[in-house]
Amino acid sequence: MSKEFHVFTNAIELMEGMWPTPLLKLSIGKNVWAKLEFYNPLSHSIKDRTALFLFKEALKRKTEHLVEATSGNTGIALSALSAVYNVKFTVFVPSTAPSVFPVMMKLLGSEVVSAGSSTNDLLPLVKRLSGFGGYTHLDQFNNEINVMAHYETTAKEIDTQCRNSGINLKRIIATAGTAGHLVGIAKYFKEKYTDIEIIGVHPAEGERIPGIKRVTPDNNFFKMAKVDSLIDVSLKEAVEGVKEVARKNGILIGLSSGATVAAFKKLGLIDDPEATVLIFPDDAFKYVNELSQYT
Repeated sequence: MSKEFHVFTNAIELMEGMWPTPLLKLSIGKNVWAKLEFYNPLSHSIKDRTALFLFKEALKRKTEHLVEATSGNTGIALSALSAVYNVKFTVFVPSTAPSVFPVMMKLLGSEVVSAGSSTNDLLPLVKRLSGFGGYTHLDQFNNEINVMAHYETTAKEIDTQCRNSGINLKRIIATAGTAGHLVGIAKYFKEKYTDIEIIGVHPAEGERIPGIKRVTPDNNFFKMAKVDSLIDVSLKEAVEGVKEVARKNGILIGLSSGATVAAFKKLGLIDDPEATVLIFPDDAFKYVNELSQYT
């Protein structure tokens, strides 16, 4: 209805009508900005974008029953869209995922299967189920639509926001989970500019940070665009990033967001006059149990 006055008739209008998500200047460096992706309304995360693009593609195939493996936010977003479009959704969630995720998916009406210690453990089960008639595996880890969702939306928003606000963008720092938003942003900016650096962030060897994964050589998305470097971050460092933004800016960010702050600090960019944009995929509220151990 009226995007200007934030009046919408359904959840899809609401999601797309609230784009672009805010770009906020932070008090943790001279010229550092945060893309606040928890303003997306369904999962309160950047995964709303991925889910919408994957879901729309599946609807073209007249699917009867969606199936996916996810550790969290994608599952909530897909569950919400399944409710909106009245499509069945079975989601496989690792038993190690924060307990809030399966609860939210069940509230939205999805069938939740909890098993394994990671999404890698669950993918064979998902593929086996999707072999039966009527099931469609969205395959967020290999489906290039995941990358293109962020090429078409997240990256373009950052570019437009910076250019129209006089922000001299030098680099973007983003985490790797599926690597969809990291590679989608890299693909867009590497095609359009020659002097903007894209930095990826992933858990250090042996570390587990909810919402992100260590990049492995078999990640197909990394073949689509150049990421200039990958920074290792520990869970403790990610938590320190969450604390710093909370105590200097009053914003409660999630652990993957905190990991981008940790990477920014490791790179020694606090006094850099050229602008850095950090992608904050979600907020802190899903990770209270994890964060409570460090407060």
